[in-house]
Amino acid sequence: MQADSRRQRWLAAPLFFFVLTCAVCGDGLAAADNSSTVPEVPVFTDFAVPNGALTVFPNGDYVEPYFALKALLTAHRLGVDVASAASAFAHWLLPFQQANGPFPRVCRSGAKDWLACGPADADDSLDALWCLLAAEILPSDAALAASCARSLENLATLWNPAQQTFHALSGGSAAYFADNVEVIAAISRLRRDAAASTRLAVQLAALPDNANLQQGLQLAYGYDPGGALEPERASVPPTPYGFYPNAVAPVYLWLYGLRSGISGERYWLVWKERYGAQWLAGESDHYPWGLIALAAYLSGDQASARSWLDNSDAWRAASRWNIVEEGVRIGLRNALKTWNPKPPA
Repeated sequence: MQADSRRQRWLAAPLFFFVLTCAVCGDGLAAADNSSTVPEVPVFTDFAVPNGALTVFPNGDYVEPYFALKALLTAHRLGVDVASAASAFAHWLLPFQQANGPFPRVCRSGAKDWLACGPADADDSLDALWCLLAAEILPSDAALAASCARSLENLATLWNPAQQTFHALSGGSAAYFADNVEVIAAISRLRRDAAASTRLAVQLAALPDNANLQQGLQLAYGYDPGGALEPERASVPPTPYGFYPNAVAPVYLWLYGLRSGISGERYWLVWKERYGAQWLAGESDHYPWGLIALAAYLSGDQASARSWLDNSDAWRAASRWNIVEEGVRIGLRNALKTWNPKPPA
């Protein structure tokens, strides 16, 4: 995951088209929820600053809000109690929200000060995950609920009706398949949540309906749920082929339950045959892509998830690590309770 640019995010988610209201009803990660969370213990300790900030890298100097939110939600949905860390982070970040909704990247200035230091990595996914944090982890926090409303208002401005897709950044033209899958799942989840859908009725009504969201994946990206593993385009406009975004694009379908059941397992085996060996060997990218391990877990492939965990200590020690990898590691270690690391050689 590189937070230096949107295209380097992870160096630093029987009809002709799927029926979103059914496909997202489980919402991949939500399907992995445990019936209760484990008692809270310190989490993200290498990333947490005493003021509540959660940095991208261990003991780091800057915060990309999307990555902290992704890590918190991943661990939470896999049964880890992250409420204290989530509350501290959210209330640290809240004053940085712009009046019209977006959040910036935030960097350390001197020993204690933190200042906005540029655009955040992605406005569309960030808006969506911010609201999920409020709805799922901190539902009684009125300040966050009000902030979420502003985020959804900003999200509505990112919708391009001609292309039927969300742009990644305010004022930008780039749009990403993975982001849009993530946003579609978040909107659907908020609409299903009785409290959130009532509180955010005006903002949710201003966003595209499910039919438009479905059509957008096909129109903008050439996605056919019964066709090829990867969509025709992972981004608009297209970018040079790479592990991210192209090979990673279909992974978001498993993360959010848009490919599940027998069909999901079949497509996962295709992905694993094509990319799995290099990914598990840590050869696909500098960072080990824990989200793919999560997709494996959600697809029923616990062996691959366990293999990733077995390798995680080495990747952490080699500084091939970021807060999203940490969130997956924390969550999977809780979900795979029988997991034991390989004994030392």
